[in-house]
Amino acid sequence: MLRSILSIIVVFYVSVVVSFAQQQRTDFDITSIDEVSENVQNQLLEKKKRKIQIYLIRHAKPNLHKSFLSSSGEAQKYIEDYDRVPIHKIDSNQVVINLKKPHQIYCSSLPRSQETALVLFKDSYLIVSDSIFREFDMKIVHATPVIKLPMDLWKGISRLAWFLGLNSKGIESRREAMKRVVLAADNLEKLASQEETAILVGHGMINAFITKELKKRGWDVVQSKGHLNLGATVLEKIVAL
Repeated sequence: MLRSILSIIVVFYVSVVVSFAQQQRTDFDITSIDEVSENVQNQLLEKKKRKIQIYLIRHAKPNLHKSFLSSSGEAQKYIEDYDRVPIHKIDSNQVVINLKKPHQIYCSSLPRSQETALVLFKDSYLIVSDSIFREFDMKIVHATPVIKLPMDLWKGISRLAWFLGLNSKGIESRREAMKRVVLAADNLEKLASQEETAILVGHGMINAFITKELKKRGWDVVQSKGHLNLGATVLEKIVAL
């Protein structure tokens, strides 16, 4: 009885979260990737300081149809296909890049991240793919095929179970993923120190946790649109020379 009540509470909670997220604004004007302003940097140099920044960009939307209602098996196939399919064509006006050369661009080892980075930055910049930036692993919780739920609800329930340590058999655990987040933040901080501007073409959830980790280290969020496809979360920090 208690287990049933808890299950209902979990499903209700996730449903509310998913519904709220779906109602949020999901469009934006332009993502602009810029160097730190020279005027700002010159003023800081007089104080023997400088500004460094990190861009966390979410990949373009994968070209994959999502059914409204799915069984757990169909939902599992969807997330597996999501990791393999190409992205939708990117509007060249959607992302504006104002970077000096050379610059190193990080992306994850997943195709949607790699393809997005290649389309945006082409061969003008060095693109480095690293698996530490890949999205957190996911598998859909098993259920009888009779049960049909919205895809986002399957994902929400499955991700919540993963966070609680109840759905990580055969995939990366939450603890392992958090270790990877720390390494990812380390690499981005190092690159920002070297090049002033560090850029990652990554994924919605890991980008959010990298942001959380960087905030613990004294970084300030000046833009928060990294949950949107081709949107960017931008962090900055003033450091001593």
